[in-house]
Amino acid sequence: MNRAVGLLAALAILCLSPGVSRAATRPAFEDLVANLKSPNAKTRQDAAAALGKSRRREAVTPLAAVIRDPEAKVRLEVVKALRELRDLAAVPALVAAIGDEDARIREEAIGTLVEVYAERDRMGPIGRFLNIFSDEYDRSSVPPYTNVDPSVYRALAMALKDEQKTIREAAALSIGILDGGSVVGDLIIALQDPDAGVRGAAATAIGKIGNAEDGKKLIPLLADESTNVRNRVLQALGVLRVREAGPALREMFEANRRKEMGLRVLACMSRTGDPAQADLFRELIQDPDPERKRYAVEGLGRVSDASSLEAFKKDYQRERNDELKVAYSFALTLLGDRAFLDTLVLSLPSRTVGNRCRGYILEMGRAILPELYPYLNDPDAEIRAELCDILAAFGDPQAISNLTPLLSDPSPKVSDRANRAIERLKRSGATAGAR
Repeated sequence: MNRAVGLLAALAILCLSPGVSRAATRPAFEDLVANLKSPNAKTRQDAAAALGKSRRREAVTPLAAVIRDPEAKVRLEVVKALRELRDLAAVPALVAAIGDEDARIREEAIGTLVEVYAERDRMGPIGRFLNIFSDEYDRSSVPPYTNVDPSVYRALAMALKDEQKTIREAAALSIGILDGGSVVGDLIIALQDPDAGVRGAAATAIGKIGNAEDGKKLIPLLADESTNVRNRVLQALGVLRVREAGPALREMFEANRRKEMGLRVLACMSRTGDPAQADLFRELIQDPDPERKRYAVEGLGRVSDASSLEAFKKDYQRERNDELKVAYSFALTLLGDRAFLDTLVLSLPSRTVGNRCRGYILEMGRAILPELYPYLNDPDAEIRAELCDILAAFGDPQAISNLTPLLSDPSPKVSDRANRAIERLKRSGATAGAR
């Protein structure tokens, strides 16, 4: 009897505790779905938020059904909930939300689509997120195996005409992030937008998804009144290697030789690979500024100035600056002496020049792959791990057979990176085969 009384007392105490009380009153999943149809807007809003936090994929369908709720606060909460769920089944609802009458919802929908497809988290307010995200890579930021629904591109192209400049800018950056090559023509039109932020975003996006022919449309913007636009155009022209920009770039450089803008122009010229600028690069090889010298070395490598080969080998031996040493190695490799690839690969783990070496190797393209494979047996685990990531970035499924032995690598870091690279390459190959 005493034991029974004690048990009842214990149960009573548990029932009265705050944690149990909240659990008892927390709506079940089915109740939350039902609450989406409540006549009370606040109830619908709270239900949408709770369903997002539930992370249950089956919540997508009932949430998508109320994407056109009469209350803007509810619609906004629905989009936020779909962002939490990160499910491609939500794409049609998010596309519809890009046409919402409320600017906050349109902006949130664009950012959410980027997060869903690019598999990356937003790092702050949407404007800051999209700017940082868009400039992080030269080309589009979605995994190579990702198939973006064409309706997304159409909706984003329409958003380039939005009355809100921030939404037009977000749409342009998102097209670049999501590899929207099918609407590059709409981006070219956006280069004439009255807002500098939109023009700059369109230039960045074209640099990501366009080609050299598209890049020609950027040349007039080298004279844009906005410094931000000019900087973005320089970046895009370099990525797309628009040689036709050579005369305008040379004139711009001469007018700004000792200014920060001059250095930006030189970086662009170095990337375009314009043989007409070889004389300038040879002149700047003697410049005491290491950054100018680096751009000159890279530029001569890219224009395939064979007359520099022997001189570069001597300069490499005498150079003590690590950044210049890897620049010489890059140029010499491009000029045909593949022995200097060794310096680039062995420098991959470096905190100071590792990222640059990675960029150099990727720039060389898939033709360099056969010469990278032997380094998968390098005694340095860091090098083997870095190469796994590089091979994955190249996206060539034929690399899988070379990566497979590393699944048994004694280093867990290497075996994990090899596994991720193989899975990514498999997805990449499957996507290519389906096209």
